[in-house]
Amino acid sequence: MRDNIADFEGLAEHVEKSGLNYREAILDFYKNLGEKSGFTVRRDSSIIRYGLNLGRMDLIWIEPNITFTIEFGSLDEILKHLWRILEFSPSLAVLLLSSKSGCKATDVLKLINSSPLLEPMKKKFLILDLTEEEIVE
Repeated sequence: MRDNIADFEGLAEHVEKSGLNYREAILDFYKNLGEKSGFTVRRDSSIIRYGLNLGRMDLIWIEPNITFTIEFGSLDEILKHLWRILEFSPSLAVLLLSSKSGCKATDVLKLINSSPLLEPMKKKFLILDLTEEEIVE
């Protein structure tokens, strides 16, 4: 599954041919990949816990319980996503980041590896640097 998710060549081709803006094309690629794999896919699903709406997840593959989060903003912005991911507790959390943004993939990896709050999920993150086309480990 990891190889399918980290198909940078297929993603680049989809982004180029889709006619969508960059962010939407990326989400559309993973939506289509999930559907082709036979998964139920949800976009912009609210995470409700404790009677509170904690915000939305960009994309979720329901059956394998995999979340996809795309963030090209600042490191501050990824923190709210990480909180939602912790509350949702997926089997795999894919973070789609860019080394050219303020939210650098290497910084997020450092945060995940260093923070005791993220310890329970540490091995469940897959960080993709879309600019460098690499898995950040």
